[in-house]
This record gives sequence, C-alpha cells and structure tokens, in this order.
Amino acid sequence: MQVFTKSRDDEIAFLSFIDKLDKMIETLKPYSVDVDLTDIESLRKSFILKTEDFFREERKLNIGIIGRVKAGKSSFLNTFLFDGQDVLPKAVTPKTATLTKIEYSSENSIEIEYYTASEWRALEANAKVNSELGEFKVAREIVDMVKERGLNPYEYISRGSESIIFESYDKLMEELNQYVGENGKYTPLVKSAVLYVNKEELREISIVDTPGLNDPIASRTDKTKQFIELCDVVFFLSKATGFLDTNDVNLLTAQLPHKGVKKLVLVCSRFDDGLRDTLWSRDSLSQAKADTKKKLLAHAEKTLEEYKKTNYNANVAMIDQCKNVIFISSMAHNMANKDPKDYTEQERKVYNDLNTHNELSKEELLNIGNIEAIRKIFRETVAKKEAMLEAKSSTFVPTAREELRNKLLNMEKIVEKRIDKLKTSDKEEIAAQKKAIANQINTINANLESIFGELYVKIEQNKSEALRELRSHNRVYSQLNEKEGVETHFETAKRSTSKWFMPWTWGSSTREVYSYDEKYYYLDASDALENIRNFVNDSADCIEKTFNKVMDVAALKRQLLNTVVENFDSSKEEYDPAYCKLLVEQTLNSIEMPVIRIDVTGVLNTVASQFSGEIRDSSMKASLKSVLSKVIGDLFDEISRKFSDEVASFKAKLEKMKKEFSQKLLKNINEEFNLVIEKFEDKENEIERYKELVGKIRRIDLS
Repeated sequence: MQVFTKSRDDEIAFLSFIDKLDKMIETLKPYSVDVDLTDIESLRKSFILKTEDFFREERKLNIGIIGRVKAGKSSFLNTFLFDGQDVLPKAVTPKTATLTKIEYSSENSIEIEYYTASEWRALEANAKVNSELGEFKVAREIVDMVKERGLNPYEYISRGSESIIFESYDKLMEELNQYVGENGKYTPLVKSAVLYVNKEELREISIVDTPGLNDPIASRTDKTKQFIELCDVVFFLSKATGFLDTNDVNLLTAQLPHKGVKKLVLVCSRFDDGLRDTLWSRDSLSQAKADTKKKLLAHAEKTLEEYKKTNYNANVAMIDQCKNVIFISSMAHNMANKDPKDYTEQERKVYNDLNTHNELSKEELLNIGNIEAIRKIFRETVAKKEAMLEAKSSTFVPTAREELRNKLLNMEKIVEKRIDKLKTSDKEEIAAQKKAIANQINTINANLESIFGELYVKIEQNKSEALRELRSHNRVYSQLNEKEGVETHFETAKRSTSKWFMPWTWGSSTREVYSYDEKYYYLDASDALENIRNFVNDSADCIEKTFNKVMDVAALKRQLLNTVVENFDSSKEEYDPAYCKLLVEQTLNSIEMPVIRIDVTGVLNTVASQFSGEIRDSSMKASLKSVLSKVIGDLFDEISRKFSDEVASFKAKLEKMKKEFSQKLLKNINEEFNLVIEKFEDKENEIERYKELVGKIRRIDLS
C-alpha cells in the first residue's frame, strides 16, 4: 500500500532555507553590536517549530471503521492492512468491544488504556441492576468476566495506562488477543488500545477499529466519537444479509458526531453471503452478482430516502454520500490469494456454494472481494489531502522569506541613516535631536489615551455580544433529542402438525421460531457527553473570535505609528521623520499581543459515571436531562466568569502597554542616538564599517 510521506522537495526547500538563515546569522555576527540579530534567530526557531509540527501532526491520515457487531470490521481490516492474516481478533461481542487504534512504530507494542476508577464504579453499579437493557446486561457480563479471571480490577485501573513492547511482530500477534480478544484475560478491563506495528505501509496513518457508536458503555462510545471527529474518511460496514436495516440507519445517521467526518463510505460487507442467497435461483454467477447488487442498492436508496422524509433534522449531506455503495468480501479476496488446498473448512464451503455454475476463478474471487475499490478510495483520499497539505506547505518558505526580507530591509535603512548622520551631523546636533524628540514624546500621551479608550469601549461591546452567544450555546447544548430504536424479539410458537386423515399424527406438534420488531425511544448518554464537549469548544471559539475582532494588531500598530509620527514637530531641523518612523516601527514590532486561552477539564466524567448507553426509562431520561442542564449551566457560569476575568486582565495588559509604549520608544531612541554619538569618536572608520555591513546585507541571497 502506497502511503505519503514528507516529500523530498519539501525537505530540500526547508533545509535550504534554514541553511541560508544559519549562514546569514554567521555573516552578520561580527556586527551584532550594531544590529540586533535576535529577530532573525527567532524567525529561524519559529520556522523550524512550525514546519516540524505541521508534518508531525497534520500529515497523519485518520481512518475510522464503524459497524455493528458481526459486520466484518476485523476481517476487513485484516484483509486491507495485513494481507488476510488474523492480526485483529474476530467475533467480538458488545461486552468485549474495544476501540483499537493501529499505527506505525519501529517497535512492536501495544498501549493499553484501562477504565478509570469512576468508570469502573459505574460499571459495578450497573451490574447490580436487574435489567436486560444493553448497558446493564453488558456491565454484568464485564464484571463477571473479571471475577472469572480472578483479577483485581483496581490493580489495573490504578495504572491508568501501560505500554507493552514485544520482541517481534509475530509475538505481538500472539499476545494481542489477551488484551482485545473476546476471551482475552485482560480484555474486560481495557477501554481502548493502540497497536503499534513495524510495518512501513502504516507510516503516517492512524486507523481505528471501533466498537461501534451503539456501544452500551458510554465512555467507549464517547472515545469513539472523539476519534471519528478527526477522521479524514470513515468506512461504515453493513453486512449483505440484513443490509442497512433500521438499526444500521439509526447508527449511521443519528449517532455519528455532529462535527468532523469529511468523507463517509458505505460498505456492503460479506457480499459473498448475500450472493450465495441469490445464486441458487440464477443461471450464472454474473447474473447473481448483478441482481444481488441491484436489489441491495434499491433497498439502500429507498431506506435512506424514507429516513430523509421522516427526519427533518437528518444530515442530508452525509446520507447522500452513501448512495455509492462499495460491495466487498474479505473472505473471497483472501481465498483468491490462497491455494485451494489451504482453504479452511468454511472457505471450502463458500467456494463450493459460489461455484454452483462452475464459473469460479481467481479473477472472479478478486472481483467479488473488490478490495481494490477500497484501496482506490484510500488513494484518492490521500491524494486530496496531499494537495491540500502541499498547498499549505508551499507557503512556509515564501512567507518566512518575505518576513526576513522586511527585517533585513529595516536593518539596512537603520544602518544607512546612521551613515547619513555621521556624514552630515556632529555630536552636538545628534544630542540636540535626542533631547528634542525626548521632549516631543510627552505630547503623544493624550492621543494614546484616546486610542486605548476607544479600544476599551470596543472590548466591552464585544464582550456583551459574546456573552449573548454563550447563552445561545447554553440553550442549544442543554437540550437532548430522543432517538428511535428498533429491538428485534424472538418468540417460539407451538404449531399442530396433526392431519385428520393421518391418525398417527394426532396430537403431534412442532415449535416455530418467529421474530418481530418493536420500536422504542431513548436518549443516548454519549450525546450528552458530546454536547458538553461541543459547548466547551464552541464557547472557546466564541471568546477567541471576540478578542480577534477587538484586537486588529496590524490596525493598532498603524494607529500608534501615525499618532507618534504626527505628534513629532517636523518643522524643527533636529527632526528626521523617516528616521523616527524606523525607530517607531522597531518598537511596535517588539510588542507581543496576549493570547487568551480557556481550559475547562474534568466535567465529562460527571455524566459518564452516572449514565451509559441507551436511556429508555422515563425517570432516567428526566434525570439525564437534569444533570446535563446543570453541568452545562455550571460550565456557562464558569466560562462567563473566566471570560470576564480574562477581559479585565486583558484591559490591564493593554493599560500597561499604553504606559510602557512611550517609555519603550524613548528607550529605543536613546539607545540608537547614544550608539551614533559613540561612533563619532572614530567617525571615518565607523562609516566604512557601516558601508561594509550594508553591502553584506544587500548581497544576502533570499531566492
């Protein structure tokens, strides 16, 4: 599998630019007394951090695999990633569902995250509830599994997480089942796992085999949602027998996160099962394939259209992405790559069923498997992300180069002004200029009061607008919408098999199994967790936007620059407006605007420890709504308080900036004029030295 990496062209361009910066700093170092190299050194450090961070985090391709139990997720991943080897354990059940992330590492290891103490206490409490609802039944099974294995849960919970390194890839495969397999010793205590494998094709990818968004354990569902929000592509698997039934549609449309998921691919898995159901009544394998796909596609289209009509708040864009169904069979693909004599008993049965018309070949098996269609989608996703990242990465060097050009140009102008001062003035004239400008600086303070006064008014106005928006988020995220579920019940009925004309059958009967679906309405505990997280994130975004609206840094700098320059008395001979403008810009460029951050943590466990899975009971629904409303309300109060504190702190910083601005400007001007005055002691040599410096600056190659 071809996976992208940082391109060689990118690497060459970045290293070349850093090399130029290093040579430039080395060239100008002998003149460090005359020019400040701090800005260029900061630019170099910032450039390295920015590019390294971009390629360390941004370039990873996140892929999520979702589907109900028995949809064939593990088989799909084993085929897609591991050439059909059974690396990921199969046949998981809701009680042992574990979010398993797969990533590259030079060392083969597994990183385990155990349940937290509060999560385990919630499981133990649910295990005591005599109910057959999912979250209570699964809790009982998990707690019983821990007891059967003789494990002390708190011994592992206290570890939080741990990483186990394996000497070889084969050893990791052998031991993985102990942590994420259905019968693994430690499986019931594991909430999630990251599998690190030394396989080159996994570089820069993060793939997750999810337990499904209908997981009855709320903390596992929430962790799944958090990952999926970061996914570039999600494959939703629905098996051919029972393709896209009501539970699948509900899972697909109602329980995906409200944010994230750039591409959703609907996969009809285990296509060989659906094909075998059709094949017996068709004249050829090709006809059976065509008819099976036609039937399943028609069903998908009808189901999704009906859902859109009956759900006014349906995510239409996401539903429409499901129109192009991909039909796959992991088993058929794996069989195509094996010698028939190596088939398992199950594979031999599948082969015989599919070969009813004696048409089955390796090519046909690959066609039924259709894994190449998945690989194509993967490549297309990589290509699109590459284009976006390449466009972004291509701006790094030009942006930094332009910033560097401006710094060097400013440096050159300052040095040329010094040369001009040394040539055309004497020490007394420079001292007089210094004194005159120092006196004139005092005249700008009234204007600074006006500028910052207007800024304070703007801050208060935007603060009020932001608080109104926060109240709106409070109302939205305090609400939970009920969802519709379908539960399949299985019943047995006694049916008489007596025939009046066959006396020996009188009194005989048989039992028949039949099923029926029952609708129910519920609240999803994981939705409450998502609401809390989205409220915090949206509130933080709202506040960040507020400060960005208030603080147009470039505009403020222009305003301060104009105020300072305009208030110097340009009618006096001592005043050089161009020179002063350079010094003012130098002062303004050193101003760092404060960054506002809001850190709200620890609230999700409040809900996760009390509620999990589908809440059907009326009193429990009311309780969940009440808890969510209180948590969001408390968060709103806390965020509003923090916001008001940050505004007050921000205004205090601006007040300090206002007071220090003229002082800093005067300090810079004094230092600059003192430096020029000193140079008069050896005037001619200093002029030559400055000319040499200007020449070196001009010869710096920025291309």
